[in-house]
This record gives sequence, structure tokens and C-alpha cells, in this order.
Amino acid sequence: MATQSSSPPSPPKSDDEAVAANVFGGVGAILGYIGAEAASVATFDRLLWPQRAYGNFSFSSLLPVALITPMGGPMHKAALKALDVIYDHGLLKGPHQGHMLGTAFFPDQGWTYTMHGGTEYESHTEDLRNCLWTRVLSYISMPSSGMPQTPTNSGSTTAPAPLRAKVSVYRLKISRAKAADKRKDLPFISEDTRTPSSRVYLGIVCSELTAILCAIAILAACRSAWALLWLAPLLIRLFSACFAIHRERLVSTVSESSINENPCNFEIHCPQSDGNFMILNGPPSLVLQFFRHYGHPQRDHIRETLQLIIIFIFISLFPIGLLCSTVWMPPDIQYVWLGWQLYVVLAMHVSRYSNVGASTSTEYGTAVAFMKRLGPARPPANQQQNRRDGSILFGHSVEGRETMRVDLTVTYHRRNQEGKDAVKDMLRADIENGFGVSSITPMSSARSSDSMLTEKMS
Repeated sequence: MATQSSSPPSPPKSDDEAVAANVFGGVGAILGYIGAEAASVATFDRLLWPQRAYGNFSFSSLLPVALITPMGGPMHKAALKALDVIYDHGLLKGPHQGHMLGTAFFPDQGWTYTMHGGTEYESHTEDLRNCLWTRVLSYISMPSSGMPQTPTNSGSTTAPAPLRAKVSVYRLKISRAKAADKRKDLPFISEDTRTPSSRVYLGIVCSELTAILCAIAILAACRSAWALLWLAPLLIRLFSACFAIHRERLVSTVSESSINENPCNFEIHCPQSDGNFMILNGPPSLVLQFFRHYGHPQRDHIRETLQLIIIFIFISLFPIGLLCSTVWMPPDIQYVWLGWQLYVVLAMHVSRYSNVGASTSTEYGTAVAFMKRLGPARPPANQQQNRRDGSILFGHSVEGRETMRVDLTVTYHRRNQEGKDAVKDMLRADIENGFGVSSITPMSSARSSDSMLTEKMS
């Protein structure tokens, strides 16, 4: 005689429940496709470089960060793109193989710069790589009013040229910070290059605040362990930050080379769509580090492997969630999961075309510090250009040997050609004053400054 089981089998799903499960699965798959198209690879830049991505987090940015930047949605396509680039750069071949420039570990800006050499350097053009200062300048906002007027041939400003496109010309001077500079009331900007600070962890937690609230609501209402599915992205991101790759630090500004070096001009070739012109100025040993090694990952096979595993997890996170919601989740929690995914997809569309994701970064924080020092733009008496000036300190600690002073001058113009002319005038004036001319290039002193400038800028 057959014995009966001590616990009755669970009743089969009704036809309505089966239909609802199929609908949930179909809608979830569509959301996964749409959301995967909206997800940005920049999300994984922030994941793998949390020291910079959340170095400027503050409670003033809590609300937009919490609403717009969760990572609980369909991130698999963006993760695959990031992993494809990592594979193409040879980082999966083995320990200390491949190169990180151009991957999510160390994004490549894709711009170039021309160094107008001093007495020891030949003028040349090279790739910009990942330059902190060009990103900072790109985040500085344009004033909404007070644009300069272009004078007519008679010198009158009564008939200004039409405003075609607002253009900014930035001149950034980098120098070693003296003791007097450190005693001044200058804002100090620092950046973590080793283990992330508590500010970074707090920024990550706040970016997943909406997921945390959903998990708390599910625990309170349903007392279900499915709440862990909402907390999974947060736990993964915190684990990733714990094993974040360390970065190259700033060089000392009190070395003999940086003290005795003549400053050079570094002309940045920005895309025309950026709408800016940039010139960096300073001793090459201080400036060139931002075009080369500063911020570059320090190779660590264990940390690199863990970060790669985390990318693989994000590839599978949404498909696993979709499977769980379709097969095992109770209907009430299915509704919550589907609504949550819809919300995250909408947030990804907003984040893709806004600066909310970058508002917690070191670059954005540095730009805000400059904007506070620059103050409102006021045109001078001749009305030809608006000019603003401001200074900050940058380093790892205020009294550190690597701390530098950064002075910014900004002028605003009414069209792209005016910006080009302003840059030419700056470089021409330096050449006429004997600054920025290379002594080892074949340029003879018999050449006029105009021809020298044309050769340098070609």
C-alpha cells in the first residue's frame, strides 16, 4: 500500500496565473532589450574607477544620484561592450599582459595636444590620453549673459557681429604650490588613488537608495527573501570598491627638475562640437604627467581578476532576475520587479544624456570649485571680451609635496573663429616675448613670429 507524503504538493498554477507569468516574461524581455540599448558604457567606467567617480559626492547631489544612477537594470549589453574592449586590449591573456588605456579601467579621451616647447623641448603633437584638466574645463558652464561684442572696423561696438555660437577659451596655468599659497583662502581639491574613502562608499550606497527602499518595502510587506534581488547590485558594487585598482599618484612639485624648468604651452585640440579652446601652461614635468601616467592603474592581477568577474556578474544579473520573476516569484513581487525594471530603464535614458552620473566625480567637483572662484562674468571697458580668473590648489593633501596651484583664465567669444584667433594671439604673444620657442628645432631667429606660429599650429 502506497504511503502518502507528509506535505501535500503545491497546487498547480491556474490558467490565469500561467498567462500572467507569460505576459510578465514577455514584457520583461522587451524591457531588457530597450534598457540594454540605453545603458551606457560610462557606467562601467564609474564602476572600475570609483575613487574618481565618487570623489566629489555630497548630500547636495544625493537626490539626483539616487533617482537616476542605480545599476539594477539591464546592464548586460553595456557590460559586454566594456568586456569586448578589455578583450581586444589583451587584458584577458594573463597577468600583466595587455594595456589598459582605452578600456573601462582607464578611458581614452581621444583628443590630442601640441606642446610648444621651451628651451629644452621640441614642439610636437601627441595623444592626450586621459587628462583630468580637459575634463574639468569641459564641465565649466558658459555664462548665460554678458557675451562680448565684436568691434567694427572703426573700433565702435555699436554694431556687434551676430552671435553664432558661444565659445570659451581657457588658459590653465599649473605651478608648484608655495607655502604662501597654502596659507591663502584657496579651495583644495584632492583625489583618492589608493583605497577608496568613506565618501566613495557613501556615494555608492546613495546611488542604490531606490533599490534599498524597494527591498525594505518587500521585506516589510511580504517578508520574502526575494528582496535580496534588489540589493544584489549594491552588494556587488561595494565589493568592487573594496578591491578597486590603485592608481598612479602625482609627482613631487619640489624636485629640482620642476623648480628649474621653463614653462611650456600645451595647446589642446578639442573637437569643434565641444565648443571650447584650451591651453595648459606650466613646467613639463608637472603638466605632462596628466597626459601620461597620472591616474593610470597599477597592475595587480588579483584585483584585475576580481573586477573582470564583477563585469561577468553584471552580464548575467538581469537574465537571472528575469528568469526568477517568470518562474518562481509570487505575483505580487512580480509586479514590483517589473515596475522597478521599467523605472530603471527610464532612469538610464535620462542619465545617458545628462551630467547626473558625472556630478559626483572629481572632475565635476573641480569645475564647480573653479566656477565659485571665477564669479560672474563682467565685460571690460572696451567690450571686446569677458574675462574671468580663479585659482585652486590640487593634490593629495594640502601640505603634500605634490600639491600644486592651478590658475584659470577664461574668455568668452561670439563665434568659433574668434576663439581660434584668441588662441593664436596668446601663442604669438608668447613667441614674441621669447616664451615657448624650442631651441633645438630648426626654426631660425630670422623667421618672423607669424611664420613660427603657423608652423607650430599646423
